Amino acid sequence: MTRKKMRPHHLYCMRFLQTAYPERGEGFGQALKQLLDLLFRKDDTILELSEGVDELCHTCHHCEVDRCQSPKGNEEAVRKWDHLVLKGLSSSYGEAKTAKEWRRYIAACGPLDYCRNRCPKNADCSVFTMGDNPPRS
Repeated sequence: MTRKKMRPHHLYCMRFLQTAYPERGEGFGQALKQLLDLLFRKDDTILELSEGVDELCHTCHHCEVDRCQSPKGNEEAVRKWDHLVLKGLSSSYGEAKTAKEWRRYIAACGPLDYCRNRCPKNADCSVFTMGDNPPRS
C-alpha cells in the first residue's frame, strides 16, 4: 500500500480550489494533477498529515531550502494555515487515513471556520457548496 505525507492545507484545500497555478511552473502543475488523482481515485493510498514542506511544495519554484518563500504566503504563514486546518479537522501531525477515509472525514467537517474567516483563497473555493472538484485535466 502506498503512503504519502501531505501538508494539512494540501490535503484539505486542493480538492476544493478552482485555481490552476501556472505561475508555479509545469512541474507543479503535473504534481498537482497527480495529487488530485491520488485524492480522488486512489482510495487505498495512506495519506499522513505532515509538518512542513511536502512533495507538492518541492515542485514549486518558491520552495527554497525546505521553506516556502512565496510572496503570497511564506513558510510562517503557510504553517499558520496548516495549523488552522489541523484544528478545524480536530487532527494532528502524523495522523494517517486512506484517501477514501479522508474524503468522508473532510465532507463531514467542512467547511472549516478557517475557510469562512481566514482563508485568502475562499473566493476561488467550492468548499461552501462542498463540491469536490474532479481532477484538473
